[in-house]
Amino acid sequence: MFATIRRSKVIEQYRNRSIRFKLLFYFVIIILLSIATLSAVGTTVYQRSIVETTNEHTIQMMGQVKKNITHYFNQMENILAYVANDDKIMSFFVEASASDGSTSAANGNELWEDAGKVIAMYESIHPEISGILIVNQADQYMSNKLDRTIRDPLTTETWYKEAVSRPDELLLISKPIGRNITSKDNYSADQVLSFVKAIKKPNTNEVVGVILLDMKLSVIQTAIESVSLGKSGFVYITDEQGGIVYSPVNLIVYRINNEWLESGYNSVVEQINNRSFQITQDQFENTNWKIISVFPLDESRSVVIQWQLYTVLVVILTIIVAVIASWFFTNSIINPVRKLRLIMQRVEEGELHLRFNSNSNDEIGQLGDSFNKMVQEIEQLIQMVYSEQKEKREAELKVLQEQIKPHFLYNTLDTIQWMAQDRGADDIVEIINALTNLFRIGLSKGNETIRLEDEIKHVNSYLIIQMMRYENKLSYEIMEVPEIVRYNQVLKLILQPIVENAIYHGIKMKKGKGHIRIETKLNEQHTILSVIDSGLGMKPEQLELLRQGLSNSSNAERQNGFGLFNVNERIRLTYGASYGIQVQSEYGKGTRVEVYLPLMNDQA
Repeated sequence: MFATIRRSKVIEQYRNRSIRFKLLFYFVIIILLSIATLSAVGTTVYQRSIVETTNEHTIQMMGQVKKNITHYFNQMENILAYVANDDKIMSFFVEASASDGSTSAANGNELWEDAGKVIAMYESIHPEISGILIVNQADQYMSNKLDRTIRDPLTTETWYKEAVSRPDELLLISKPIGRNITSKDNYSADQVLSFVKAIKKPNTNEVVGVILLDMKLSVIQTAIESVSLGKSGFVYITDEQGGIVYSPVNLIVYRINNEWLESGYNSVVEQINNRSFQITQDQFENTNWKIISVFPLDESRSVVIQWQLYTVLVVILTIIVAVIASWFFTNSIINPVRKLRLIMQRVEEGELHLRFNSNSNDEIGQLGDSFNKMVQEIEQLIQMVYSEQKEKREAELKVLQEQIKPHFLYNTLDTIQWMAQDRGADDIVEIINALTNLFRIGLSKGNETIRLEDEIKHVNSYLIIQMMRYENKLSYEIMEVPEIVRYNQVLKLILQPIVENAIYHGIKMKKGKGHIRIETKLNEQHTILSVIDSGLGMKPEQLELLRQGLSNSSNAERQNGFGLFNVNERIRLTYGASYGIQVQSEYGKGTRVEVYLPLMNDQA
């Protein structure tokens, strides 16, 4: 229920928004939907392409490394086969084993020399070989670069016995630490990779010895480091026990769990140090050694994120450009409508001389032409009604003036004033003088407007007369009129009806003595005349009815304040709807009536 009410309020607020807002809203929504769709599809396709390209590149790099290393493996296996099948090497194994000769190659025996020459030939041709060692069953050995560390038999070494136990297999031993072998070239065990092969007699297949070949691990290092997997990806080699044969310096490799590689999948994604890594493995042929690639997925994702960032920037720039273009486009439609609306508002306030000018003949231009014709007709009707009313009032005033005979009245009052002075009746003199000023200013030679200072004198004369009547009931004060508006031309007889209304409907209805204060203020646009009384005031519902009557000349609630309505209507007919009377009142405390007039100085 609450959601329905809220939705209804949102819809209502949207309906009340300007056409410019609605057009901009539609344009932006359409642009956002289009760009968001294209961006989402483009980003998805690009991300998929990056992943596929990365996987293909990883597989290619692994294949290249595997191919290079396999080439060396095959080459070392072939060298072992060539050495084993060489007649001089076979003679060393068969004849030396059967003799009681020295077990050292230093005795100059011909068999040792011939075997040494064969080994030296392969070592010179293949610099990746760090040394070749041949050992027969009699624990006699021959090598140019390798030697026994201590005098313990080589035939008791693990690598020798394993080769003898598996004569048909080629043994690969990574990091052969703990051997009774030392290198004359100072190669340590973790710098070589050992290939071990048992040698059999051709006729009897009897094992007569073992050949050990050490290959420099730098060969694998060069093959691995020749490829690149992004910024931090790498490739490494493991043996059949899962031990690391070679890996670039990287702490990540030591956090890889071998169980991940035994899952049966060629590629897995695992978390290491709060980063996702794609681990891909492949196995060497004829051995259980593996080549493994490790690639951080956040690198490919960073490319996608960078692409998304560029996309967002382009989207933002596009939206800004689109909003600016939409703003200018909507302005071309809205500005004429806005101009027409502003003119209508000013016409509502009484500025009927305004017209709408359009440079186009589209629907807005046609609407403006119709508005101009309507305003022109209204202005003519108002002018006609105003002229009729003015002529009527002038006729009524002339009739009244004819009836009163001003000169006769002035002379009669003047005679009464002198008679009162001769008898010392000062109060009678004062009231007659006030009445004379009241008639003189009220007639004012038939003019509709008088100076503001004369209007103040007129209401002052009226209050003097009323003070004589309500001596113990009424007091008043008139604040000084600012010099700048003293000669301001105003409609005559606008304050007296308001003061009269304050006396009869405010002060007279209140117990005790009342007070009236008249003030004159001004701002940049108005002259403001205020009549403030301390009378009975009005109840809220009475005040509301009075304000409705002032704002609507056809309102029926006019009998209780006819003077106010008459003054308000005269002002609005003369100066426009933006001028007139405003009333504030509080029951039991009094009423404040403000008259808003234009600034029309005439100091002539």
